[in-house]
Amino acid sequence: MKLITIGKMKNILMIGVLLFGTLLSGQELKYEEVVTVDSTATKDELYNRARNWIGSNFNKKTSSVEVDDKVLGEISASGIIEYRNKKSYFGSGCVEGPIRLTLSIYLKDGKYKYSFHTFDHQGSGGYGCRKTDYGIITSAEKAPKPTWGEPNEKAWNDLKDVIDMNVQLNIKDLKEAMNKKHETSNDW
Repeated sequence: MKLITIGKMKNILMIGVLLFGTLLSGQELKYEEVVTVDSTATKDELYNRARNWIGSNFNKKTSSVEVDDKVLGEISASGIIEYRNKKSYFGSGCVEGPIRLTLSIYLKDGKYKYSFHTFDHQGSGGYGCRKTDYGIITSAEKAPKPTWGEPNEKAWNDLKDVIDMNVQLNIKDLKEAMNKKHETSNDW
């Protein structure tokens, strides 16, 4: 029989606490999917389509392309969803503000993978209140304790609804763009 030392026991306990905390707080909110397109679409063609879509849909003032690698077939860009509450609730003005996000697109011949992730909320504050930041948005049902004030389930759910609506529209638009030949591939 092996004895577990106090040091090892502390390490095991610490790992357990971290895993349990992660399960309680939920996983980082992500929207990702592998999409198969026309098998004749090369990685380069899909790169051109994705690059064109990002250039048209990500506001130059509030977004930037972080990774742009045609050889590896990867594009990552950051952008912002301006959160304005759709539902009226106490302290809603304190929560309104930008939600920074990252979009990564990975490309291979005949398919691509998109991932909308790292939704980072920062409240801008409102009249008579301090800003309330929720930070990285997770899939947790319960609101985490924000940087200021008490967790608010209405704010938390409204934030996630606005993210979902925005991302679903972008996914639909991206899929349409990824199925259209890039202008340089057309016969003119």
